[in-house]
Amino acid sequence: MDRSYRLKMEDKLNTNTLTKEYILNCIAKHEKKINDLAYKEKQYKASNYNNHKLELDKLIEYRQPFIDILMKEYRMSLEDIKIALQDVKDKNIPTNAVCDQVRGIITNGCYFLE
Repeated sequence: MDRSYRLKMEDKLNTNTLTKEYILNCIAKHEKKINDLAYKEKQYKASNYNNHKLELDKLIEYRQPFIDILMKEYRMSLEDIKIALQDVKDKNIPTNAVCDQVRGIITNGCYFLE
């Protein structure tokens, strides 16, 4: 992650201020993995060996608060979110710890939107 972007993000997160960009970046962190698991789950659906569904469900459950806030607070549709995820820069994708912090802020309901 770019250093100046990381510092700006840390300052906002310390005051529980969320932006649409930060939320989208957190979703983008696991988006490729979710897509890969969905493909594998579909591929192995008929076989008895299908542990991809469990991992896929965990990631989807983890991602759900991010999707909910974008849809409710920012009035974005799923299609809008999908399009916005394509514009996320790889250098701005946060670490798992930052994603966990953002998710915690969202699930606690104690946040400000920018």
